[in-house]
Amino acid sequence: MSLDETSLIDRKEEKPEMDDIYDDGFLRVEHKNYYVSCGGQSIKLPRTEFLIFSRLARSPERIVSAEDLWEYAWGNDKPLNTESLHVYIYRLRTKLMPHNLRIDTMVNVGYRLLLESPPRD
Repeated sequence: MSLDETSLIDRKEEKPEMDDIYDDGFLRVEHKNYYVSCGGQSIKLPRTEFLIFSRLARSPERIVSAEDLWEYAWGNDKPLNTESLHVYIYRLRTKLMPHNLRIDTMVNVGYRLLLESPPRD
């Protein structure tokens, strides 16, 4: 194996790790570690809430369909239950509001995570 092939393999191995962490200096999401912090303050989320939040944080400001969120959190084994998803979104909104994070609903389309600028003292 040549040196170029080795460095290409190394870069491919680094990429998934980078995709597993979102960090904009204010919000940090470690997808593999089930960890969220905002402004250096840890936010504790139960597994299902974390999975929904994690999926939204993978594409902030972009709409994610309800079907996609459901599949990410529950897999393909359970059919979509929009009422149940609404309850989880409500719980998440309540926990994220003090950290200046918002989940926006696009009726009959999906949800998106809105990253507002951190509050100033």
